[in-house]
Amino acid sequence: MDPRTQAMLSAPPLPLLARLAAPNVVAFLVQAVVSMAEVWFVGRLGPEALAAMALVFPLLMLNQMMSGGALGGAVASSIARALGAGDRARAETLLWHALTLAGAFALAMALAFALFGELLLRTLGGEGTVLSQALGYGAILFPACIVLWLVNTLSAVLRGTGNMQLPARVMLLSAAVQVPLSGVLILGAFGVPPPFKISVA
Repeated sequence: MDPRTQAMLSAPPLPLLARLAAPNVVAFLVQAVVSMAEVWFVGRLGPEALAAMALVFPLLMLNQMMSGGALGGAVASSIARALGAGDRARAETLLWHALTLAGAFALAMALAFALFGELLLRTLGGEGTVLSQALGYGAILFPACIVLWLVNTLSAVLRGTGNMQLPARVMLLSAAVQVPLSGVLILGAFGVPPPFKISVA
């Protein structure tokens, strides 16, 4: 029996659970910090931009929860079961099926927003400038959600292999890039013009 499996079976439960949970806890704390930073940046553009972001936010969270939780949980558990049974070929097959499903769901979400996005945002209370900015945000966000689906699915695959640290490191690295890049693109810096007139009120 390898040392890792031996530790899982015989180590004291509380330190073991804390050590296993630490990468996920750190990753989700970093994700929360990134979200708050982006909200602050958008808030500098004025209340209408912030309202437009808030209007689209539930749809973004739907993508995140479906890719990381619903599909991600199923992928992680199925990969773990295949590897636990010593069936590496099945695990590899599951990987490709998972990536195919992620791409299909991302495409379906983008298509649904293209067809029904305006109706849904109006139903949620969007109107006027807020609605037009929300539609512009969604028109960029939803086609780009393929990246979110693929990253979350690959992270689930790694979790299924027992590797919790690599997904957490990738999230830390992406946060280190995303926060300053968001500031540059949203507020304008280094020659990049801001998309809207900034309100500091």
